[in-house]
Amino acid sequence: MLPPDDLAALTSTTLGETLRRAAASCPDRPAILWEDVRVPYAEWDRLADAFASLLVDLGVGPGERVGLWMDKRWELPVAFLGVARARALALPVNFKQPAPAQRVQVERFGLAAVVTQRAHLDEVRRVLARLPSPRRVIVVDGDGADGMCCWADVEAAGRGRPALEEAATAADEVYLNLTSGTTGRPKAAVTTHEMIQWNSRSAIETLGYGADDVLLCMFSVFAHPHELFARPLALGGSFALVDTLNVRSVARAVERLGVTWIMAVPSFYEMLAEHASGSWADLGSLRCLEAGGAHLPPAAYARLSRVLAAPVLPVWGSTETTGVAVAQRPGGAASPGAMGTPCAHYEVRVVDREGRETAAGRIGEMWVRGPAVVRGYWEDPEESGRHFVDGWYHTDDLVRPGEDGELVFCGRRSEMMKVGGIRVFPLEIELALRTHPDVADVVVVQAEETLRGEIPRAVVVPRPGATPDARALRDHCRKTLALYQVPRIVEFWDEIPRTPAGKVDRAAVVAGGPRGEDGGGA
Repeated sequence: MLPPDDLAALTSTTLGETLRRAAASCPDRPAILWEDVRVPYAEWDRLADAFASLLVDLGVGPGERVGLWMDKRWELPVAFLGVARARALALPVNFKQPAPAQRVQVERFGLAAVVTQRAHLDEVRRVLARLPSPRRVIVVDGDGADGMCCWADVEAAGRGRPALEEAATAADEVYLNLTSGTTGRPKAAVTTHEMIQWNSRSAIETLGYGADDVLLCMFSVFAHPHELFARPLALGGSFALVDTLNVRSVARAVERLGVTWIMAVPSFYEMLAEHASGSWADLGSLRCLEAGGAHLPPAAYARLSRVLAAPVLPVWGSTETTGVAVAQRPGGAASPGAMGTPCAHYEVRVVDREGRETAAGRIGEMWVRGPAVVRGYWEDPEESGRHFVDGWYHTDDLVRPGEDGELVFCGRRSEMMKVGGIRVFPLEIELALRTHPDVADVVVVQAEETLRGEIPRAVVVPRPGATPDARALRDHCRKTLALYQVPRIVEFWDEIPRTPAGKVDRAAVVAGGPRGEDGGGA
């Protein structure tokens, strides 16, 4: 780990400066691990300079947006740092969305250039008319056809530090971090170098992330991609890029690359544990499994830690906080089911609807502030004004603080329902259903009844070979839940739809409408 004074200095440097220092201190250490490719720090530094020079040669100016329209491959962090050194803004394009949504991203953010690969060229060609020039498309695995740039142009762009970088500061904006919501107008959190650096410093100090760790971040390539590399970069460490959720492939990568630290949603660890239980996969290098984006019963975390032989560490973070802001501590005593406590350099308040601090045990909205918290959304004053007030980010997440300061997540404000005038949180119902031995996965959403109004609707994925029925699951819920919390509709699906980031796609569940067994009354 860096000495405290070096960690303090980290937050006043740009990502490009951090890369240059790592290249000077550990030039031959592998930074990027992807398939059979190993990119040492000195090479990453050189290529980032060349990439920046090419962007400048193409006329991309400071503050202009450069779309990263590519899979999780070794050229991505090179392009990200190249864009940063050109003082442009990286914008990760969500290529999983349909073409109209992709066009919205291109038009709304006014992309000046696109970095892509052959697999996405057909999609990119559909929006070329909205770019200043076809020449401003860089195809990292292409041959320069159709007037587009290719990797040979990057290599030939020049040597040495781009002149633009001399004027860069840590307070400069470096990219537009798109929120992972599935509906509505895309929001982009305006993120600076120092915000990323503060979040990395916080993770190093709070979670014990170290220079010898090898990070594997399982988040989507377009969901806050700085988390793929920011922590290792801060320490001169290594990180692996694996662009699949296939647990067999991930397990092989963990074994082959010596991965020690994974960042993923809990459902991924459930799949990995199931694979590890029935295979000879060697996951012995793992020392921490960071789990965010969803919640499991406390017993599930203990089971996953036991099977995977590494602690599963519940955390909470968001695009707006530039990463993890609340976490349990490795090896520390934590309340069962708790999110944890605020990480270093973050502050949290839990408030009622009038903005007053809530007492321990009372549910309220979580507000967060700190040097890693963004100030607002790009060219969106209405949403910025609603979520960012007096330095506090209003998360819309409802939590319950304990006497010991531990925070327990209760649900999103938008997901809360009123059943017979009483507040009901879907998460409580989901956790109760997950304790049934026949339930592999579950999501609870709001449904409407003519007479009763809002009611809970549960969509359940049975465990392989199990055949649960709605009545049995409702009887199970009655053991721990109030009558009004018991789901009146219970359906059985083969799988629950998820976003590319691995979170439950509640909008898709709601849009799917009730189907299958509805189970009758509660």
